[in-house]
Amino acid sequence: MKKHRSFSLSFVALGVLGALIGLGSSSAKAFAALPLTSASNSSATTWRLPLPDIFRTGHEDYRLGDEWGKIPVTAAVLQKATPAFRRAALATAKLGGGTAFYLGKFNGFHVMATNHHVCPAAYACLSERAEFPFLKLSLKVNKYFGHWSDVDLALFAVEVKTAEDEKTLATVAGNFAFKKDLTPGLDLLTIGYGVADNPNRVLVSNQDHDCRVFSAKNDFHFMADPDDVNPSDYKAWSFANGCDVSHGDSGSAMIDRKSGEVVGIIWTGRIPKSSVVQSTAFLDHLLVSQGPEVWSQLSYAVPASKIGEYLTTVAAQATHAETKATLLSLLGH
Repeated sequence: MKKHRSFSLSFVALGVLGALIGLGSSSAKAFAALPLTSASNSSATTWRLPLPDIFRTGHEDYRLGDEWGKIPVTAAVLQKATPAFRRAALATAKLGGGTAFYLGKFNGFHVMATNHHVCPAAYACLSERAEFPFLKLSLKVNKYFGHWSDVDLALFAVEVKTAEDEKTLATVAGNFAFKKDLTPGLDLLTIGYGVADNPNRVLVSNQDHDCRVFSAKNDFHFMADPDDVNPSDYKAWSFANGCDVSHGDSGSAMIDRKSGEVVGIIWTGRIPKSSVVQSTAFLDHLLVSQGPEVWSQLSYAVPASKIGEYLTTVAAQATHAETKATLLSLLGH
């Protein structure tokens, strides 16, 4: 498992620090905001909380290109946003220490996606609520379909009690674009709950010049986590991109900025960033040269096409009828 510096913290103090860095109850590897384990005795509950230096550095260790491109999503921003941005923002929820997004209704279930490392088991997910701030919805997780580290994905369903809420969710649903080609230079959009310069963990977005695909056309690598701060202990299928993302963005959708299609899910990135990739001029050159930094120094997301391939195999082998039917519906069968 991952290694990190940690210290003991009383339960009361945890609440204070949690307000500062956005803690929840999910597991944390790569880009989830909190790694927590607990130990109890008869007199008190003690929590062990990693506090890496990265949380003290603002956004600099996460930044790609000349500027930090994360912008808070507000009602005013949504009023002026493109339809693609608005749908993606409204479909994005806070889930514990990470992010999740609404895919749609499949086989009667309201299905959402996040990372494997945010919901690595049913117990880590079924106690959560998906919080949609702009929809004013707080929905209980009531079904867990599974998690798959090779595509760093977990799928679950939320309980929707009213027809009005169901209608609201239908307007923001966005399934994975399983057959979408990923080409270098494709402009991207990310929206999530990353902690960098965001102590209150409000919803933030990135769609600056550098937030685009950097790997060659449909060039996907099964790669280890390059995060030097909080690395995961598994590999996942990846494409390279230049979006600014930080811990807490785990589970965020990767969106084609123009079409609004969900082309993948963020999972990790090199942290801290090398100063060489904190130059937009260098990144512009890198997009053409396809130098080694593409696969060592950027941000990385799992492509929707690989998710589709993987879930097709999972569905074919599934023995639980309800899960099988839901996955097949999600895949368009």
